Amino acid sequence: MNEQIANSDLFQSIFESSLAGLIVVDQYGSMLIANLSAHRMFGYVEGELLHQDIHLIIPDWKLNAVAAEMNRIVVGPNQFYGRDKNGAKFPIDIRIVPTVIKSQNVKVIYCKPADISVFESDRKFRTLISNVSGIVYRSKTDSPWNIEFISEACLEITGYSPAQFYDNSNIKWESLIHPEDLFRVLQEIKKAISDKVQYQLTYRIITAKKEIKWIWEQVSCVIDEQGNICSLEGFMQDITKGKEIEMALDKEEKLLRQYLDSSPTMFLVINREHTVELVNKRTCEILGVEEVAILKKNWFKNFIPTRDKKRLMELFEDIIQERLEVPNMYENLVIAKGGEERLIQWSNATLRNANNEIIGVVSSGLDITETTVLQDTLNIRNRALEAVGNGIIIVDAQHPLQPIIYGNKSFTDITGYGVEEVTGKNCRFLQNDDRDQLGIVQLAKAVKEGMPCRVLVRNYRKDGALFWNDLFITPLYDKNEKLTHFIGVLNDVTEIQDAKKKLEEYALHLENTVEERTREVQSTVQKLVSTSISLEDQLVETQRAERKAKLNRALFTAIAHNFPNGVIMVFNSHYELVYVEGEEMDRVNINKSDFEGIPIDDIPVFSKWQIKKIKSDIRKTLRGSNISFEVDFQNQCYAVNSTPLYSDEKKIKWALFVYNNVTEQKMVQHKLEKTLKVEKELNELKSRFISMASHEFRTPLSAILSSAILIGKQNEPGKEDRRLKHVSRIRNNVKDLVVILNDFLSLSKLEEGKVQVKPKSFELIPFIKMLIDELEPNKKEGQDILLKYSQPSISVYLDPKLLNHILINLLSNAIKYSEEHKEIIIEIKVTGKDLSINIKDKGIGIPKEEQKNLFNRFFRAENATNFQGTGLGLHIVKQYTELLGGGVSFNSELGVGSTFKVMLPVNIYENEKNSIN
Repeated sequence: MNEQIANSDLFQSIFESSLAGLIVVDQYGSMLIANLSAHRMFGYVEGELLHQDIHLIIPDWKLNAVAAEMNRIVVGPNQFYGRDKNGAKFPIDIRIVPTVIKSQNVKVIYCKPADISVFESDRKFRTLISNVSGIVYRSKTDSPWNIEFISEACLEITGYSPAQFYDNSNIKWESLIHPEDLFRVLQEIKKAISDKVQYQLTYRIITAKKEIKWIWEQVSCVIDEQGNICSLEGFMQDITKGKEIEMALDKEEKLLRQYLDSSPTMFLVINREHTVELVNKRTCEILGVEEVAILKKNWFKNFIPTRDKKRLMELFEDIIQERLEVPNMYENLVIAKGGEERLIQWSNATLRNANNEIIGVVSSGLDITETTVLQDTLNIRNRALEAVGNGIIIVDAQHPLQPIIYGNKSFTDITGYGVEEVTGKNCRFLQNDDRDQLGIVQLAKAVKEGMPCRVLVRNYRKDGALFWNDLFITPLYDKNEKLTHFIGVLNDVTEIQDAKKKLEEYALHLENTVEERTREVQSTVQKLVSTSISLEDQLVETQRAERKAKLNRALFTAIAHNFPNGVIMVFNSHYELVYVEGEEMDRVNINKSDFEGIPIDDIPVFSKWQIKKIKSDIRKTLRGSNISFEVDFQNQCYAVNSTPLYSDEKKIKWALFVYNNVTEQKMVQHKLEKTLKVEKELNELKSRFISMASHEFRTPLSAILSSAILIGKQNEPGKEDRRLKHVSRIRNNVKDLVVILNDFLSLSKLEEGKVQVKPKSFELIPFIKMLIDELEPNKKEGQDILLKYSQPSISVYLDPKLLNHILINLLSNAIKYSEEHKEIIIEIKVTGKDLSINIKDKGIGIPKEEQKNLFNRFFRAENATNFQGTGLGLHIVKQYTELLGGGVSFNSELGVGSTFKVMLPVNIYENEKNSIN
């Protein structure tokens, strides 16, 4: 018992004598006891804190958060602040120890004022960590890596707060790693710790919301003084989005490769060095070699016949150097395995880099070797079909009207009708009104049943003449046994029928001539037999006709699709686009299937006003008008022509619009107009130059001549002053001529682009003072040039020659157009990087209505015509000022004077650099 009392007294003594503040708080935040140091720390008298709420002295106390962690020692991850009795806040270091006394949960708080430098360093560190997008952590080296510190970013990435990782056996980082990645991660960490090296990991985790995220982690091993690894410090970043994009790109690349390898056409990518960069499976099959034998090989040297290499390489170089547009379709031979040559039809496109430079050509090819042979054979058969003597027609059996869709030349010769006249019509028109024929009944029954038939019918030519038609029809079925067409073979047997009629007459009237009649009958029978044999041959010709019809339809589509530099469009009366084809569709990236059969209001490439305009043009065309106009679309100019299309009934049913790309023609036209304008300006300048030069040169030359004559006459002694006056006059006029010639020389150099800026550093004030001295002889009596500047030393980096010409010209004008005893002022100011030079005179001024033309070549104001000058000075001043990166402006009032303001950069180099930026 005495020992217990002694221990209690000892503990009480320690409690009271502690330099740190000691406070015991119950579960509600009420202070049960506080030592003297605690009272002093917060400015209270001993005993004042008892039974007060802990928030009184520690405002940041988080009762709920700390109450949830009563079972462990807590060191706050964030810095706490204390508040003294006067309300002032100050940082404190704090440690909280939960315990249980007499079944009551309490907390023992140890606190002391924080070291300000340590606190500030800690605050900066935590601020830095809190602004890092990833997780910063420190952990033990043992599995499952107990966390010593982890940044707040872990909540956003994992769904778990930092507090859940501190001393909590349920949440460990190892438990978040995806089961499929866990073994690999553990092995890599174990090896890195063994080697004592920094390491990086990429793996998946499962978040609190059961989401799968990808983590990139970089870890460093912390080595203690004994050289042992005591902990791990690392940085984790959520790379889920990047990983998903990477996997999507990989999948897309595989799909693209699968598509290329499954394509029935060849695919090649050839770079600028003629090397194959990409090839698909079909290319390997056609060439008969493996992919490795094609990739990185020179295409022209290895797979093009020797006779074609030079031509194809030159074509390729023209495309790469953009001297020639890449051809949409091109055919050439390639060399396959064993030296076999295959004819390939290529579709080409250029491949460009981010700088829009051509780096290669992409080609897709179709092997047309066998197709070309078949095409030649088909052409021979088509020519034979046209040359056959029997008339052949093909009828569309699926159309309700069963119209004629093909007729050969013999059909035209027999009937007298052109193919265009009968196409789309039922062949019954050949009977006119003569329909009461047994052959027609038989023919109708056979057509209805889809059966072959041979009949003899009376038909009528275009001129109305009767002819007998020995007609043989054959039905055609597709692979699904569906009737699609009838082939009709016409044979004009009028002569045979006439012969039969004559035989009948001979039988009635010439019974005694039986033998002769018999011979005629036999002859006629022979003709009939020959005709029967011919009809059998016509079946073969009919089949050829069918193939030709299909070919013609394909040829029409191909012609329309390759309509050069344009588009063909057909609209019906409902404003629906029923047909569209043309080369220009490929350039503007329009697919035929996306537009045909669609009302114009639903076509997205047209704006509302374009749709309104097209509808108006369609209405005009459907009324029978032909329209021609030009329209701009996607920075291209198109010439548009429309025409109505008629049906079989001669009614307008469609509107045909033909769009031709005339952009290049327009550009040539604009260029010619611009050239013509420049030519006119040059002619005008020549005229003005001749007029001005003849006047300006004549005056000083006349003065020089007269002065020279007078000098010669006044050579006697005592006339020296007069001679000096005339010599001075000659000298001044020569100077005027030099100024005029210099102006023309400067203009010529400017027009030819030969004026180059050669800047150098020099002091501006001495430079201008020297110019003023040079102009001293030019001043009129009593004139004075006053120089004003903001600072005594102004260093500039400009072209002194061009600046000299600018200032000499402006000062000379001020002297010339000012009267005697007038003052001329030059003001120089520097503001930052800008230099301002103002030249102010009290001269005649410039009329307001003429000020807009002041800087034009050869322009002289109306009130300046009595003063000598070329009208070029201010034009050259403006050009030189702009070459120096500046500008010139003026203010002038008639009869009062003018002020010219020149703005230049102090350093032309920096001005150019800023302009570029």
